[in-house]
Amino acid sequence: MSRLRTAADRLARGASRIGPALARRAVAWVRRGHRDDLTGLAAHLGTIARAALIALGLYLLARIVRGSPALMWALAGVGLAAAWRAGRPAAVKGDKEEVEEAPVEGAEAAAEEGPEVAPVETPLPTREELAVALHAVADPNVHTAALAAHMKLPAERVRAALKAAGIPAGGGVRMGGVTSTGVKAAHFPPLSPSGEGAPGPVVVAGQASNNSNNNAVRVKRGEGTVTIYDPSDSHRHHRVA
Repeated sequence: MSRLRTAADRLARGASRIGPALARRAVAWVRRGHRDDLTGLAAHLGTIARAALIALGLYLLARIVRGSPALMWALAGVGLAAAWRAGRPAAVKGDKEEVEEAPVEGAEAAAEEGPEVAPVETPLPTREELAVALHAVADPNVHTAALAAHMKLPAERVRAALKAAGIPAGGGVRMGGVTSTGVKAAHFPPLSPSGEGAPGPVVVAGQASNNSNNNAVRVKRGEGTVTIYDPSDSHRHHRVA
């Protein structure tokens, strides 16, 4: 009994979709007969002619069926097949009506959950931060993967930072006896004379360092400035980012 109910529901759903779909297509076809390059009645002649063709077709079909009632069985079979096909679930067929309702339901769910907060992306490391990291892990060159691991950043972010800072990076870079993509020592930016190039891990703003060495140079980025904390110097050095 449940299978018959499911089949009947599918046929009913398909039949309810066929009528509006055919009406929309007929209206769209009639509207395409309008001539935008003409004015007055001449612009609507194409529309009137197409509407008359549809009416004439329906009239002739009714006369044929009336003259041969057996054709109703063929028309009924075609109609059932079309309704069965149109009655497929929206997840399979992608029915227009149910697809259009999905964004509304999603909007209501989003409204209940509250406004979506866009993720805040940390800024790219500056040229000074890259210089400190490059000199810290040089052997004698630096692979991109090693630089990313040292700065605790994704490799894509490091490559983007190198490109933004104008530091050339490419293949064929040898580090620790292994050749890969990276930065050659000849392309390292020079360290500033303020002492921020002392060997040690670089701590980028927003990241915690797993090194308890208090003598490490720390680099912190702020709004438009870069603050360098150097234990060997009692002052903080501010630089414009």
